[in-house]
Amino acid sequence: MGSYMHYFISLLLITITLLHADEFQRLNSSPTSLMKENMKKAKECDVPFIAKENFDSDFRYGCFCGKGYPSLVSDTNKSFRNLDRDEKDALIAKYYLIKPIDSIDEVCMKHDICYIYEGRKDQLCNDVFYNELRKLSDRFYEIAREDRNSSKAMRCQRLASDIGVVFKTIFGSGDNLSMMRMGMFMMINTPMTIMSKGIQKSSHLMNDEALYPLANERCTP
Repeated sequence: MGSYMHYFISLLLITITLLHADEFQRLNSSPTSLMKENMKKAKECDVPFIAKENFDSDFRYGCFCGKGYPSLVSDTNKSFRNLDRDEKDALIAKYYLIKPIDSIDEVCMKHDICYIYEGRKDQLCNDVFYNELRKLSDRFYEIAREDRNSSKAMRCQRLASDIGVVFKTIFGSGDNLSMMRMGMFMMINTPMTIMSKGIQKSSHLMNDEALYPLANERCTP
């Protein structure tokens, strides 16, 4: 009987761990010893970007959120699509020298690493990116509901939600996105995103509140 109970408890702990682990944890490879070493001495980038209201190809946030940002390259100067496993590990180790400013920025970092491991703009990385930001957005929303004075939580909720949706619909097509799926995104999701931002803009003006986190705010639940 004791062995069955021990097995049940072990299974329960594993299940709880998997439920709380983000999807990138299962998708990206475990950090190498060099990556772990770099994590210990990691520092934030010199000037983390503050999120601007306009989402275009130049959008940046923190140290990792944005197309082609940060601009880290392999020592071999190859495209990340053509790197072998050792070269990928060496490039990713550089990412671990930079510390994300908060939870949103950390998701962006994990997405960059996913791209490097996949060797191409695989849609799976984009889907996980969107899912993780949605989960963060929901957590910030719950914080805002519990504390009606937490305008910071709402700013973080908007940013997490908008980065995920706008990236998935406009910037995150991926090399293997089907034409049917692209059509659905462009016909349904993109107009909804534009409408959603319009509603947020109106609410922002009415409440005289910043739409996204302020320079001194960090979005960590």
